[in-house]
Amino acid sequence: MTRNSNRNYTIKATGKGEVSVKPDQSSVLLGAVVEDLRVQNAQSQNAIISNKMIDALKSIGIKQDEIETNSYTIDRIVEYQDSQQIFKGYRVSHIFKVIVKDLANVGKVIDVAVENGANEVRNLSFELSNPDPYYQEALQKATLNAKTNAENIAKSLGLSINSIPIWIAEEGIQIVRPLSSLTMTAAAFSGPTTPIQEGQIKITASVQAMFNYIGY
Repeated sequence: MTRNSNRNYTIKATGKGEVSVKPDQSSVLLGAVVEDLRVQNAQSQNAIISNKMIDALKSIGIKQDEIETNSYTIDRIVEYQDSQQIFKGYRVSHIFKVIVKDLANVGKVIDVAVENGANEVRNLSFELSNPDPYYQEALQKATLNAKTNAENIAKSLGLSINSIPIWIAEEGIQIVRPLSSLTMTAAAFSGPTTPIQEGQIKITASVQAMFNYIGY
């Protein structure tokens, strides 16, 4: 609570609003990691696997613009024996980010990728294609919450506030997405379709607002 000649007597309060909503799409990182003594061989084998995997994903409805390279790395493989560095070859990793619009197909996408050579799967997450409407709803809740908090502060002091704020500022957005700790190699996929359960996405907005009070 502050006293200011330009703003008369004021109370500043923070408000928070939260909206929970089911995700409407997911993303997952998957791809091939190949090792070979010759870097050209590792690159060639990786390209063959990657192209086969992409073609297979397209055949089940994944669009070209829903598949993008997340990382492409070439590393030397070395081991140490008796303080000596021994060269073992090269490791080529090509990991793609795949967007899955139909959540019912997430498990199928993973299985198809693995069946066609992918040997690394990780970072499965659930998302909203357009979070803005839900953020606006959370923002409205945050604004009302700031007003309620200011009213409660004033009431505890025997005061009342003007319900229209003289100043209000948006503090930001927080989106908490359900994440899977899914990290698998090809050997892990030997059963039926991989079961995937999505959770709720929580969108939180916060504001600060300042109100004049009366009754001082």
